[in-house]
Amino acid sequence: MEMMQQIENLKQALPKLGERDKAFAQSLLAALARWRSLSNKQMFWVNELIKRANNPKPEPAQVGDLAPILSLFEKAGAKLKHPAIVLSTPETGALRVTVAGQRSKYPGTLSITGLGTFDSRAWFGRVNKDGTFTAGRDAAGKEAPLTGLLRRFAAEPAKVAGEHGRVTGCCCFCNRALDDKRSVAVGYGPVCAENYGLTW
Repeated sequence: MEMMQQIENLKQALPKLGERDKAFAQSLLAALARWRSLSNKQMFWVNELIKRANNPKPEPAQVGDLAPILSLFEKAGAKLKHPAIVLSTPETGALRVTVAGQRSKYPGTLSITGLGTFDSRAWFGRVNKDGTFTAGRDAAGKEAPLTGLLRRFAAEPAKVAGEHGRVTGCCCFCNRALDDKRSVAVGYGPVCAENYGLTW
């Protein structure tokens, strides 16, 4: 009975879904019509699609011009294979910023993730080439501090990145512990400063 009620809820939610989610929802309904039942995994997605329909993602927020940030990455890219910048705030914790490569779905955009290994990183969203921030699945409830941090980062990349190092004692670029007072004062070490074209 509960399953059929959720199926009815999904049917009513169809007009509120984006094209991709709507197509997925219709495939689930087609599977139900064919097999007269859905698996637990399929029912998970029924519930997830209903949630998405009733709680749509917020519109992308403008964070600013990416040119200064991309300039840092361009300089680092001449020496490093996978340059990254670590930012942090009390509300969001540590965030890893990278530039999406040419093989990605959104090349040239900034990917905002958590730390850790690739398959376990939180996904906070992306900053698009036009300077808008599109929140990801793990940004719920943190959109405002994330947007504020990214706006400050776009305005003063090196200064805002350095805040992570000054607060945590770990380099804002390689995230290794800083063992020199001068490095802690700026938020990064001399090797990373050279890699990213910054004074130290």
